[in-house]
Order: sequence, then structure tokens, then C-alpha cells
Amino acid sequence: MKRFFQIVLGLTALILLLLLVVPSLFKGRIEKKVTEVINENVNATVSFDEFNLSMFRYFPNLSMGLNGLTVVNKAPFEGDTLMHIGNFAASVDLWSAIGGDGIQINSVLLDEPEVWLKVNKDSVANWDIVPESEDEELEEETASAASDFSVQLELFEIRDAKVGFSDQTMAFSTTVDDLDVEMEGDLSQKATNIDVKSSIERLNLSMEGVRYLKDAFVSLDAIIGADLENMIFSFRENEFRLNDLALGFDGTLGMLEEGYELDLSLAAKETSFKTLLSMVPETYLQDFEDLTTEGTLGLEATAKGTYIDTDHLPAFNLLLDVKDGLIQYPDLPKSIRDIQITANVENPGGSMDSTVTDINKFHFQLGENPFDASLWVGTPVSNATYKGQINGVIDLASLQEAVPMDSISMKGVITANMTIDGDYEMVEKELYDEIEANGDVTIRDFLFSTFDMPAGFAISEADLQITPRFMALETFNSSFGSSDFSLSGRVENYLSYVMKDGTLEGRLNHKSKLIDTNELMRLAGDEDSAKVETDTTDMELVIVPKNLQFSLNSEIDRLVYDKLVMTNMSGGITIKDGRVILDGLRSDMLDGGMVISGEYNTADTLRPYVDFNMALNTIDVHKAANSFSMIDSMMPIARKAVGTVTTKLDFTSMIANDMSPILSSVNGGGLLNSQGVEISGAKVQSAMASMLNNDKYKKARAEDLSINFTLKNGNVIIDPFTAGIYGKQLTISGTQGLDQSLDYIIKMPVSKNELGNVAGLLGTALPSSTKDIMVDILVQGTVQDPKLKFRLDEDFKNQAAEELEKKAKEAVDEIMKDPEVKKKVDEVKNKLKDFLDLD
Repeated sequence: MKRFFQIVLGLTALILLLLLVVPSLFKGRIEKKVTEVINENVNATVSFDEFNLSMFRYFPNLSMGLNGLTVVNKAPFEGDTLMHIGNFAASVDLWSAIGGDGIQINSVLLDEPEVWLKVNKDSVANWDIVPESEDEELEEETASAASDFSVQLELFEIRDAKVGFSDQTMAFSTTVDDLDVEMEGDLSQKATNIDVKSSIERLNLSMEGVRYLKDAFVSLDAIIGADLENMIFSFRENEFRLNDLALGFDGTLGMLEEGYELDLSLAAKETSFKTLLSMVPETYLQDFEDLTTEGTLGLEATAKGTYIDTDHLPAFNLLLDVKDGLIQYPDLPKSIRDIQITANVENPGGSMDSTVTDINKFHFQLGENPFDASLWVGTPVSNATYKGQINGVIDLASLQEAVPMDSISMKGVITANMTIDGDYEMVEKELYDEIEANGDVTIRDFLFSTFDMPAGFAISEADLQITPRFMALETFNSSFGSSDFSLSGRVENYLSYVMKDGTLEGRLNHKSKLIDTNELMRLAGDEDSAKVETDTTDMELVIVPKNLQFSLNSEIDRLVYDKLVMTNMSGGITIKDGRVILDGLRSDMLDGGMVISGEYNTADTLRPYVDFNMALNTIDVHKAANSFSMIDSMMPIARKAVGTVTTKLDFTSMIANDMSPILSSVNGGGLLNSQGVEISGAKVQSAMASMLNNDKYKKARAEDLSINFTLKNGNVIIDPFTAGIYGKQLTISGTQGLDQSLDYIIKMPVSKNELGNVAGLLGTALPSSTKDIMVDILVQGTVQDPKLKFRLDEDFKNQAAEELEKKAKEAVDEIMKDPEVKKKVDEVKNKLKDFLDLD
């Protein structure tokens, strides 16, 4: 017995040793094969943290695993992660790994995979990472490498997966969170049953800016009969669930060399109307669990035939039928009742163009007001034919008493009566006489307000008449906060705009007593009200749609923009081609008047710009500096000025994302005139007063100014001009930089008394007879720290030199008139003559 236990212990030790050693013996071969497959000619960077083998996990099979498998895209998705798998594990038949006739895979596990699929605007997919084979030999090598693996799966499992897909060509995106899949079946058999259990905790789907699913729960529990020899799959004992909507499948799906053979039917397993409502996102249907509903649901679908592509479809049919539906919230007094929906989508097979959508009935009653609508659409691809109508009244106060709206408050009555009957070709060829599109929409006493927008948006009255050619806005009186808007006119080409992305055209007349843009931006934003009272609300770049073409005649009694107040504004505004064009827009402002023409252009959304010409007549220069940030930035001395100016200005500028001009791109020029401007308190003036030792230079008044200036890359260049300042004639020219740097020359006469000790700095003796001395004052440094230098005017310097030379000669002649001096000079001359023996 003792020897028996020794033998058992020895065999056990040997088996454990083999379990530890065997994986090491074959790890290199399998790792090499894995590396070959995952790096096989892919246009991506593939890496993994760790490769491991074990015989303990799936004994007697090998357990093969990759940890941290990552695939990173190259151009045009440079640096984007296509896929990351936390752990990839597979069970491999040991003897197939030893034999060398192909490695047999029995099970696969993907743990915490993340997959991010993208299609860019050029229709390039980021998962297309395998380049086309350059020749048949390479294709054969690839097929040979793949054939070294044979799949005889019994278990395929995915845990905690995340998947994202976005397609810029369709403005489509979807995300999947917490995806779990468990699929069991013996795929080594010709015929088998596959047991599939799958769930998605959160599914989101949006298209064209509309979110169709938000955090939806999805599950599939199915047993699928699989004829693997003929690739035909039979669905039985299955349930597909989307939120509370449970669907059952029956029938078969066969995989062909090209396409699929379908014979499937689908039906809702439950007939409660509430199950359909569970598909509505919580954003639009709150407190779903507490909702009381009535009514029945019928949902059926079939598909039979061959599917290859959108030109080769099976016959299919989808029917939705809701009868006697009711929605009632427990804490609200009213309900939405008598909900009746009959909708059908069918295609006899063949082209997608044969599809017919018929929403025959859509009816509900809110309070005492019924609402009815219907829509029929045929030949959607070649020439969409449509017929529809809307007839109903919606009392928004009743809606608020039937549906919870949190902090939203609404009231008002909307009445709509519309019919439409036509096709796409009629719109494209502008055959409006053949289209039936008639009706009217009226709004009375509408008010929409929220907690953040208590003032609310109101429409006291609106009347819209609809014809095939245009919509006539007969009345539209509204207000937003303290601002009011009154519009009338007509909108044309609306059918083309809706159906084929045509250009929406219109001619409107606009009147307002007050438009307060500061308040409007505050009401439209989320800023804290206390902050807004002291800070200017940030703006965002407004992109003008290219498919709008409107002409607007506007009259505004009072408009407030930032610190600027404009009154009696009138003029023409045109919107077209991504531009807003102003044509002679007039306004009273800054105690004067303005006329402006030009454009705001966002045709190139990456390089928006303005190009304006302005005429400002006798405006208050100090108020202008406080109202226009561009003036304050480029000419800050204007804040120290008192008086009026008249100017003509042409300028262009690129526009930043906050709607402000990019100062370094400002170019243009103009002429500024003024009968009188007084400037005091500027640091340049203080520096001049200190250097000349005279406080009168701290205040300057200029009369009859006429200044030509140029704007170049944000710098202000002043042409030389002469003006009466300080009771003298000064000539001024120079440049002020975008960085507030100064480079001016002021030519002015200065008395010798004013110069004081500055005379020594001039480097030239000054003639005593001159009362005023012409100097050049060089103004350099910056606006906040100006540096002044003095130098003699060149003409004055030459004049002074000539005068000094003349004075010196006169002084010598005067000295020579003295007899004693002349006698001494003659004696010296005689001695020199004798010494040099000169005649």
C-alpha cells in the first residue's frame, strides 16, 4: 500500500510537471503564429502587452491569451484607436498544436473590448486597414496563413464591450455600452443548435441631429438551428427586446454566395400600448414607470425573398396599429386620449423605389381639441410622391396639464389646417400649378418661459397662409424679454428647401421699437444673471447658411449693442450666399449719425470676415471709444478726448470665434475731420508738460482738424497734418502699433524758456535773438509708458548755424575797432614778418 501511494504521488507530480512544461514547449510556435496573423499586412499599428499559454484553465486543452491588444489607425485617422481588447483568450486543442496540421480553436473570450468605427466625410472607413493584395501570390500566402487555424467553436463570449460608430457622410452615430454576448454550440457538426444570449445596457442612436434612441436597453435570447453545411439558419424560441417592447422571430435565413435568402416574420409578443412608449427616450417621456396607459398595440413584419442590395430587396411589410391609446400622468389633471395610429410600410420585392409608406391615421385628443394627420409616400428614390394633411388645434396650456415639463411654462393656441399633394419632380421643375399645397397656421397668445428665462418668448399673434409657391406671413408680432419684433412678408421656394436642399428665399418687412442685444444674448445663454449685469455676454461666431436668400427692410426705433445705443435705424439687409449685406443702413448714434454699407461674410467658414465702409457724422469721440472695442484698442487716446468728429472709414477684418475683429488683420483707411477736440490726461501730455516744465501741455485743444489715416495689419498710420494746438501750428505724423507702441513726430515751436535745461540735450547752441525754437518731439515707447526725445528741426538748425557764424564775424570786427587791439595785432604781424623774413 505504501508503494502504491508513492506511485500515485509520483504520477501526480509528473502530470503537474508536464502541465507546467508543455505550454513552454509550444508557446514559441503559437506566439509566432499569432504574431504573423495579427500583423499580416495591416495598415495600422498592432500591439499587445502580454502573450500567455496555460494548460490549467481549459485542461486538457491549451489556454492562449493576449492582454492589452490594441490597434491604432494610421492616416487619415492618424492616432485614433480602432480597437482595444483588455483580454483575448482562446482554448486551443493541444494535439492540433503538436501535430502541425492546423491549430483547432474551441472557444474564444473577448473581455472588455472597445471598438470605435468611423467613416469620414470622404467615405473612407477606419476599419479598412487591410490593403489590397498586390498579386495573387500574396493572396494565396494570406489564405494559407489563415488556414493554419480551424474553428470548431463550442463557446464564444464577449463581456463588457463598448462599440461606437459614426458616419460623417450620413450625420449618423451610435454607441453601445456594456454589451455582453454568450454563444454556445458545436460548430464542428454539420447541423447544430446555437444558443445565443446577448444584451446591451445602453444603446444610443442619432441621425441628422435627431436622437432616436437614448440609453435604450436591448436584449436577444434565441436558439438558432444552424445547417452549417448549407449555411441556413432557423429562428425558433427567441425573443428580441428593445426596452419593454418584446418581439419574436420565426423563419429562416440562408447565406448565399451573394446576398441572403430570407423567409422571416416578426410580431410583438405583448399587446400593451405602453410597451411601444418604452422606446421613447426619457428626455421626451419622463417618469415612464409611473405612467398610466390604455390601448392595444399591434406590430407585425415579414420579409421573404432574396436580399443583395437596395436594388434587390425581398418583399417586406411592416404594420403598426394602435387602438384607443391613452397617456395619463398620476399628478396631472389632463390626459392625451383617443390615440389611434395605423401605419404600414411595404415593398413587393425588387428596388427600394417600390417601397410605399402609408400613415393612414394619426389621431389624438388633448383636452377638448382633436388633432389629425396622415401621410402617404411612394417611389421614394426616383420621384418621391407624397400626399398628406394636418388638421388640428393644440392648446399648449392643456398640453402642460397633460405632460410634465419641469421648469418649462407654456401657453397659447396653435391651429393648423394644411394639405399637400405632389411629387419631387414637380418641385424640381417648379411646376407649382400642379402641386396642391394649401392651408394656414395661426398662433394666438403664445408664451414660452423657463426658470433660466423667466421673461420668456412671446408671440401675441401670427398668421401664416400657405400656397404651393410661397408662404405669406401676414402677421407676426412677438417679443423676447424687453425686445419686440414685428414681421410681415412672404417666404418662397420652401418646398424645394425642404425636399431637395434648395435655397429658401423671402422678402420681409421688420419693425421693432426696441432690440436689446445684450439682454437677448443673456436670455439665450446660461450665464449667471449676477455676472451678466457686470460682464459682457460672450458671443459665438454666427455662420450664415448658404441656402438662405432673404431681403429685409428694417426699421428699429432703438437698438442696444454692448455699450452702444442706436436710434431711428432703418435700411436694407440682404442675406445670401453665406453673407449678410448691409445697404445704406442709417442710424442716429453717439450724438451724431451713421451710414454703413458692406458685408459680413462666412462663405468660407474657416475665414469669416467683414468688409465695411462707414460714414460717421459729428459723433462724440469719447462715447465712440467707450462703445467700440476696436477704437479703444487701436486709438486708446480717444478715451481722453472730448468733442465731435466726422469720419469716413473703409476697413476689412477677419472675424474671431467670439465675433470680435482680429486686430492684426484690420486694413483700410479714411479721413477724420473735426471743428474742435480737446484731449487731457494722456500720459504723452504729462510727459511733454514735465519735460517742457509747463502744465499747459497737459491739456490740448485742436481746431479744424483734417487727418488722413491708413490701417495696415492693425497699425494706425497718420499722414502728416497741421493743426492749431496750444496756440501754435503743430505738424504731426507717425504710427501707433497694434501692440500699443508709439512712433510719432511732432514738429512744434518751443520758447527758450520752455526748453529750460533741455537746450543742452539738443547738442547745438541756440541763437539769443530767436524767441521760439522749432523742435521735433519724438514720441516713442508705449501708450502707457511714452518716451519723449527732442531734437532741433533741420531747417531751424541750419538757420541757427548761419546766424551764429554771422554773430561771430560781427564780434571779431567789433573787437578790431579798438586802437590798442589793432596796435597789438600789427606788432605781432611785424614780428612774424621779420622772423619769417617776409616782405
